[in-house]
Amino acid sequence: MPVQVKSRVRSDQHPRVRLQEAGTRLFYNNGFHATSVRDITEACGLTPGALYNHFGSKEQLLHAIIMDGHAVLGREFAAVSEEQPPVPQLRALIEVFVLHHTRFRKEAMVGDAWRALDETHRNEVRELRLGIRGRVREVIQAGLASGVFTVPSVPGGDAAQFAATAALDMGFRVSSWFDPDGPVSDAAFASFYAEFVLRAVTHAG
Repeated sequence: MPVQVKSRVRSDQHPRVRLQEAGTRLFYNNGFHATSVRDITEACGLTPGALYNHFGSKEQLLHAIIMDGHAVLGREFAAVSEEQPPVPQLRALIEVFVLHHTRFRKEAMVGDAWRALDETHRNEVRELRLGIRGRVREVIQAGLASGVFTVPSVPGGDAAQFAATAALDMGFRVSSWFDPDGPVSDAAFASFYAEFVLRAVTHAG
């Protein structure tokens, strides 16, 4: 169960923004299925019908939250130059990924409910997730080809893909346990995590 997060929805914000912020908080605290449209609109001081002026359904609200989160992460990934060698490029990608999941914890955990979306929206999110993993896999594969990375072989499997999936899956999970109010800053933690992943792919035997 995630730590309960309370945030005020400002009445001077656009109703769509208020609905999305309230939805994020309530989906995070209570879960998507346990949260009703009335719960969301009441948290904004709006009538239940107000949600349908901006979103076709509760599912579309969830989709908007998830897509906005992926848009931010996509821009952060795109800012990492593909011209860099594998080591600094992988370090930068992992730092970006982990920092994103420590700074947008609620959005990340809500995004894990993507399987509750309809088939079209699920496929859309799946493609975005595969694109992120594909970028990391390509960097690891380039490092393996140049000899700067080494990972155990997997008969019949794609070792670079497994390594990328493992690094990103663990990186995503930090959103459920990293304490932003603790003694370690999110930037320092992201740097630690990137070094942790780099050591895993450079010292594997």
